[in-house]
Amino acid sequence: MPNWSAAFETGHPQIDDEHREFFRQLKALRETIEAGGGREQVVELIRILQKYATGHFCREEAHMLRVACPAREANCAAHREFAAKLEGWLNLLTLGGAPLSLTHDIQRESSAWIRAHIVNVDCELRHCTRP
Repeated sequence: MPNWSAAFETGHPQIDDEHREFFRQLKALRETIEAGGGREQVVELIRILQKYATGHFCREEAHMLRVACPAREANCAAHREFAAKLEGWLNLLTLGGAPLSLTHDIQRESSAWIRAHIVNVDCELRHCTRP
């Protein structure tokens, strides 16, 4: 996960702060996996990420609606897709049938999704954020 940079800024302070929190959570997940954290630790971090994402997605979607952001529909669809992925990963990990190595894939894919989503969708707020 790269460090936060201006490339990720949407122009909305609360949303940018929440995105920074995603970066912190994904860094914690990566560090836990690299340190050999067990399935329970990883599952708990993914659950925290899932809960955080749910709240953030609601706030971000409401803001996009308020400012009539043209990326709103694509944003909502992407959020639903990512939420479903998180749920699926949690199911695989908690049912115990998935190898622990899946956690590396989850962290890598989550990090890539969040980076791409912020830059390609959320940053559309730059063009429509009101003071």
